[in-house]
Amino acid sequence: MPQDFVYPVSPVNVPQSVTEPSPAFKKEVSGVIGSILFFFIVYVLLLLLSAALVAGCVYAGIAIITNLPRFITIVAGIGLIGVGVMVFIFLVKFLFSVSKYDRSHIIEIKETEQPLLFGFIRQLTKETQTHFPRRIYLSADVNACVFYDSSFLSMFFPVKKNLQIGLGLVNAVNVSEFKAVMAHEFGHFSQRSMKLGSFVYNVNKIIYNMLFDNKGYGSFLQSWANIDGIFAIFASITAGIAQGIQSILRGMYGFINKKYMSLSRQMEFHADAVAASVSGSQSLGTALRRLELAASCYDITLQKCDEFFKQKKISSNIYPKQKMVMLQVAEDYKLPLQNGLPQISDEFFRNSNTSRINFKDQWASHPSTEDRIQHLDSLAIPAEIREESAWVLFTEKEQLQQLLTQKVYESVQMPTDIVTVGETEFDNKLKTDTEKYSLPEVYNGFYDNRQIVIIDMNDLAEIAAASFEELFTKEHAAIHKKLTTTINDIEIVKAINEKRLDVKSFDFDGAKYSREGATEVMEKMEADLKELQAMQERLDRQAVAFFVKQAEKITSATATELKEKYQQYFELRKKADEFLLLMNGMLDGLAPIFSGQSMQIEGIHSMIGQLKRDHEPIFKQKLQSWILAGAFAGNGELVTKATNFIASDYAYFTDTLFLENELNDLHSLCNESWSELSNYIFMKFREILVKQLQFVNQ
Repeated sequence: MPQDFVYPVSPVNVPQSVTEPSPAFKKEVSGVIGSILFFFIVYVLLLLLSAALVAGCVYAGIAIITNLPRFITIVAGIGLIGVGVMVFIFLVKFLFSVSKYDRSHIIEIKETEQPLLFGFIRQLTKETQTHFPRRIYLSADVNACVFYDSSFLSMFFPVKKNLQIGLGLVNAVNVSEFKAVMAHEFGHFSQRSMKLGSFVYNVNKIIYNMLFDNKGYGSFLQSWANIDGIFAIFASITAGIAQGIQSILRGMYGFINKKYMSLSRQMEFHADAVAASVSGSQSLGTALRRLELAASCYDITLQKCDEFFKQKKISSNIYPKQKMVMLQVAEDYKLPLQNGLPQISDEFFRNSNTSRINFKDQWASHPSTEDRIQHLDSLAIPAEIREESAWVLFTEKEQLQQLLTQKVYESVQMPTDIVTVGETEFDNKLKTDTEKYSLPEVYNGFYDNRQIVIIDMNDLAEIAAASFEELFTKEHAAIHKKLTTTINDIEIVKAINEKRLDVKSFDFDGAKYSREGATEVMEKMEADLKELQAMQERLDRQAVAFFVKQAEKITSATATELKEKYQQYFELRKKADEFLLLMNGMLDGLAPIFSGQSMQIEGIHSMIGQLKRDHEPIFKQKLQSWILAGAFAGNGELVTKATNFIASDYAYFTDTLFLENELNDLHSLCNESWSELSNYIFMKFREILVKQLQFVNQ
C-alpha cells in the first residue's frame, strides 16, 4: 500500500509559536520545580537528622552491650541500633525501588509483523521531534498511552518510552484522527518543549513511590517484631518515627501534587497543540468527541459478552460487535455516519453537559474535553482529512482482534462446553434488547431515564386538561435532565461552601462568585429545583389524566382497566422502595466488614447478631414475595440463588473467621435482585406506555 495513502499530509506553514510552551505552561513548570526543590531541602534535613539518629543509636547500643553484657541488654542494644538503621532505610529505600508497568493485559508487536504501522509511527516521531518508542504494545480497550518502567535514576537519565495502542480506539477513528491521537501522546515527550514536564512527571512518580509504596518495609518491621518481645518494642518505635516522617512528607506531597496537577493540565493543552501542528485542529477534536462514545460502546459490548458468557457463549472477536453497538447508538440518537463512524455534532456534545457551574478543579489532571476542543479550535490549523479507517495501518487485523479478545477472557475460567457467539446472534440480541428497553419515540423522550411521580388515582378529575401535543414536547422532556443537573450542581456548590472542594471562586450562569457567594447560589438553585420538581409533577399528573380521559371515550371499563394498571404500578414502586431501603440498611450495617475495617470480636458478633435478628428474616420474606410475584422469572439462575439463600442458615462469622463466601453471596444477591427488580418494574411501566397510545386519537 502506498505510503502517502496511509499517512495523511501534514499542515504547512504552521507558526512555531503554536508548539512553543505558553506563558501559563512556563509559570506552572517554575512553580512545580520550586516546590520540588523545597521538598528536597526538607528531605535532606530529614536525612541528616536520620544520620545523626543512626550515629546516636549505634553509639548507645554498643555502649549498652559492652558495659552491661547480658542477654537482655544485648537484645536491647541490637534493637536500639535497629531503630536508627531502619529509620535511615525508610528514607533511602526509594532509591532501589522500580515501578514496573503491568503488561499482563497487553501484547507486543514487531515491525516485521506490522510494517505499515511502524512506518506510520516512525514518520510521526520525526514530525513531533521525539524518539521512536522502545517497544509498541496493543491492548484491548479504548486507550492510547506512552509508558515506561521508572526508578530513581529515571530522573537523571533518559528512559526510552513504550507506546500502547488500544484496538477499541483503532476501531473508532479514521487515519487522520489516529494520527492526531498518536501525535498527542508523542507531544507529551516532544524534544522541543517537554523536557521539564517529563522531569516533573518522573519526580512525581518517585515521590509517590517513596511515600506510599511501603508494604515490603512494613512486612520487614513485622517480621523483626515477631523475633522477640523487646524487638517488638523497638519495631513499634521505628514505625512511629517513620509515620511521623511520612506525615511530613505526605503533607508536602499533597502540596507538590496540587502544583503538578495544574502543570499537567497545561501539558495536555501543549500536547494537543503538538498534535494539531502535524494533523490539524479538526482531527483531534473529532477524535476526542467520538472516543468518549467509543469507550461507552466498548463497555456495553463487554456487558453483552458477559450476558452471553452466563449462557456459556463467548465471542471470538469483540471489535465488529463494538462497531455494531456504535452504529446502534448512532441510530438511536440520529447521529450521521461517515465511512461507518458516528459523527458527534456540536449540539449533541453540548447537550451532554448542561451544568450551570464552572470552576477550576485544582486536583484534575486533565482539562475538560470541551476546553480542549475550544483550545484546538482557537489554533485553527487546517489539514487534509483522510476518512479511511485506522485499520488500514494494520496487517492481519482479524488475527490481532481475536488475540486481544482472548486477553479479555483471560481472567475467567472457561466451561468445557463453551460455544462461540456469531455476529448475527450478537446483532439480533443487541437490536432485541434495544427495542425491549426503548420507549415509543412519539413521547419525545419525556419518560426516558426516570420514574414518574407516584399519583393518587382518585384525584385525576381535579387535574387541568392538556393535549398530547402540549404535553410531550422536547422542552418538557428536557426537564428531567435539568432536574438531575441542578441536583448535582447544588452538591458541587455545597462542597465549595463547606471547603470540601479546594475552590476559591466559581462561575454560575456565566457570572463569577467567590466561595462566600456559594450560599446565595445554593438558595437560587434550590428555588429553581423546587420549580422544576413542581413542573415535572404537574406534567406527570396531566399525562396520566390525559390518557385516562382518552380511555373513557371508549368505555368506562377501559378507563378503569388503565387506572388499575397505573395503581398496580405505583404499589409495585412503593414495595420496591421499601425493599431498597431494607437492603441499604442491611449493607450499611455491614460496611465495616466489606471495607476491611479492623474490628473487635465483640463488635463483630454484635453486628452479625443484628443482621440475623433484624434484617435477614425480613430480607428473606421480601425475596420470597418477589419470587412469587414473578419479578425474577426471566432469570432462573437468580431464582435458584435466592431460593437456596432463603432455605439456608448462614453464620457469616465463626469464632475468629469471616465466612467470605456467605458474605459475598449476600452482597451479590442484593445487587442482582435489585437489578432484576428494577428491570421488572421498568417493563411494567413500558407496557402501560405502549398500551395507552391506542387511546390517543379517540
